[in-house]
Amino acid sequence: MPFKLSEDIVDTLLDKLSTDDAFRDQFQKDPRQALASVGHVDAKDTTVDEGAWACMGVNQLASKEAIKASRDALRTQLLAEKGAQNPISLEVAKR
Repeated sequence: MPFKLSEDIVDTLLDKLSTDDAFRDQFQKDPRQALASVGHVDAKDTTVDEGAWACMGVNQLASKEAIKASRDALRTQLLAEKGAQNPISLEVAKR
């Protein structure tokens, strides 16, 4: 199953990840449910565990400030034609 996010979903996702503590908690616990909550229809099909869904997980989400500062770059990556094939990191870099 291809993993393609619409512009509206990407904008909502980045808005919520950079401002909404409850959504950020939900995204860390269950990214799939968080995406479904902002209207990503493919996320509602819990029977699919392949493609991007097979590796969807968050250990430590980047800060709201870091997501705000990187918003344009993240948006470009999430909307890129090959975005589904390239990992996009919303996590804190490991030291």
